[in-house]
Formats: sequence, structure tokens, C-alpha cells
Amino acid sequence: MKAVKFLQEMIQIDSCNPPGNEHEVAKFLAERCEKTGIPYTITEIEPNRSNFQIELKGEGKGKILFCGHMDTVLPGEIPWIYSPYSGEIEGDKLYGRGASDMKSGLSAMFLAVETLFNEQIKLEKDIVFLATAGEEVDSCGAREYLQDEGLENVEALIIGEPTNEKVVVGHKGALWLEIILHGKTAHGAMPDRGINAVEWMKPVMEMIESLKGKWKISSEPLGESSMAITMLQGGVQTNVIPDRASMKIDIRSIPPQSHEQLLNEIKRNLKEIFSSEDAPDFSVMKLLDRPSILTEKSHKLITTALQLKEEDSVHGVSYYTDAAVLNPASLIPTLIYGPGDEKLAHQPNEYVDIYAYMRSIVFYKELALRLAGQPISSKE
Repeated sequence: MKAVKFLQEMIQIDSCNPPGNEHEVAKFLAERCEKTGIPYTITEIEPNRSNFQIELKGEGKGKILFCGHMDTVLPGEIPWIYSPYSGEIEGDKLYGRGASDMKSGLSAMFLAVETLFNEQIKLEKDIVFLATAGEEVDSCGAREYLQDEGLENVEALIIGEPTNEKVVVGHKGALWLEIILHGKTAHGAMPDRGINAVEWMKPVMEMIESLKGKWKISSEPLGESSMAITMLQGGVQTNVIPDRASMKIDIRSIPPQSHEQLLNEIKRNLKEIFSSEDAPDFSVMKLLDRPSILTEKSHKLITTALQLKEEDSVHGVSYYTDAAVLNPASLIPTLIYGPGDEKLAHQPNEYVDIYAYMRSIVFYKELALRLAGQPISSKE
């Protein structure tokens, strides 16, 4: 199958982030466009990092934006059954880094748009395919596109992240914080002459633990908000009182929770904890801030997707997407849908079901046609 070979070749390109090397994927897509005559644009972000874009012009106003990222996470240190860049096929599974997250979704979107071009189907609205750099780290590609192009006239945003072919209407927000304590070093045999930053982390951990229950809410389809201490660092050696300790926290939010309000509450609590003269200094750094995204089930984008799937249930996901950068206030209706399984994302031996991938090509094409105002079959 040509579509499967296309995905294999994309997976065989190492675009792990860091460093990214997304330009290699952009060149691969450009070569494909050169053969078929599809006009495209490559936007350089930094050396060997770029965005790739196709825009099929419609006869009226409005845009339908299909978006996916070209970078992947690193393969990790756990040995794989097959090379993470092999694109090996076993049964119905195609293995490789990015097979699920999200080169299968990206490939399916590209091939759907390519089919629309090859069939010379007249469209009422523009169809835009955007392949971004950097989603796995800082969403540099999405930020570049937002700055250069903007989302004016975009009526629907479709993100090809892995959803196991479920219709997903939103994702949780993500706030990553680092709390750093600055104490005073001393000899381990004379602890009273120092300020032990590691020991002072205990009340900070207790404060975060108390906030977990206070801050947790639940709402369908996104589920529960969460807060987790994910990293602790501190200490020089056994006989030295540590003058520095740090803690990293991963917070996942759902509407209407406010990252700003939570951050302010954490800072107020820290001021109380470290109000005494013998307390260490502290600082709070915001490492990442992505808002939650949510679209009403009743919107045409979602009802159309449900009709195509012959389903009625919508879902949410815990991970964040480029939609958090492109559409932070959820003003543009957004659908997250892809053939990959989110449970396999960032895992060793990542794979995608080949038939799910093939079905997604058809899904994206038919979704584009329905949203662009053209009938797609005699069923309409």
C-alpha cells in the first residue's frame, strides 16, 4: 500500500526533539508535492527547523485548518523490539518513534489533502495543512505560524494527535512549575550553622499535598484536574548541609480553573512558610503554561465528526496540543482526532494500527469536504 510506505518513510526520518530536525520531514513532504504539483510553503524557524504548509484555495471565505507536528520525543534508553526508525511492520502494526504520536496522523492528513488536490475537487472554503516544528518541547512552530499567518477566517481547527479514532473535543491545561530554595551551606557536623534547603522542602511538599484536594475538580469530558510533584533535587554530599533544593510540579487543569489564581495561591503559601528569619529564600519559575481547550459537542465541527464515525460520544485527553498555542481561548472550534493510541505515545515499541491509519485518511478527507460545504456521497 502506497500510503503505508509513505508513513514508513516519514518514520525513518529522525526528527526527535531535541534537536528536532523537522526540516528533514518538511523536505520529504516538499519532494512529494513536487511530484504532484501541489504548491507548498516552507518557513524556516532556525537552522534545520521549519514549518511546512499547503493551502488549497476555495471559492468563498473561511478556512479549515488541519494541523500536526513533525517532531517526536527521543526513543529512550529501553531497547526496542525494532529500531525506532525502522518503520517495521508486524501483522497490523507499524512500529517506530512517532508512529502513534503523531506521524500517522500527520501522514493521514497530508494524504487526505493531497487527494483533494489530485481529484481537483472544488471547495467553498480554503483547506490548510500545517505541519509544525517543536510541539514536544516549546511549540515553536505553532508560535511562528500564529505570528506570521494568524488564524483570521479559520472556522475549524483539526489536530491529528493520537486519540485511538475517538472524537475528542478538548484537552486539559498544563502548568509546570519549579520551586527553588536557597539556604546556607555548612559542615554536616554543624547543621545549626547552615540553612538546610532540603529539609525545608518538607513543608513545601505538605503544602502542595494539601492543595491537591482543595484544587481538584472534575468535569466531563476532560475528567479530573491533577497536581503531582515530579522531581526533587538537592544536596552536595553526605557531610555538607545543602544550600539549594528544587522541586518540579506538573499541574493539569480543566475549565474554569485559572493557572494565574493557582500560581498566586502557591506564592502566598510559600511566603507564609518562609516568613521566619532562619528560613531560606525561595523563587518560583513557570516552566510551561498551556491553557485547556474545549469545544461544545453541539458545534458543527463535532457533530460532523460524530456523523462520520456514526457515534454519539465525545471525549477529552490529558495531554496538551498545539491548539493551546494556536487557539488559547478556545474561540475556534477544535477537534482532536488521530489514528494513534495515546497510551503508546512516548513509549518504547510505539506503533500504530495500519487499518486505523488508513481509515483516518478517509475520515480527514470526508470531514474536509463536509466542512467545506460540498456533498461527499449519495448518503448526504
